[in-house]
Amino acid sequence: MKGSEALLRAIANVGESVPAVQFDLWVTQLLKAKLIKTEVRDDKDVFHYKLTEKSKNYLRGKGVNI
Repeated sequence: MKGSEALLRAIANVGESVPAVQFDLWVTQLLKAKLIKTEVRDDKDVFHYKLTEKSKNYLRGKGVNI
């Protein structure tokens, strides 16, 4: 539920409504900032987003346990 709650908070912070393309924009921004990276796992059909060390360090600085 933590991930879902984070999405709900993000939507609430931008006015309680976002167009679906907003999620693509957020992911693109995170990729460009090198806070996440894409990877393909064993299933080879699905891209996964993975936190980078940069993002882990940022979150640790915010008190998030990783």
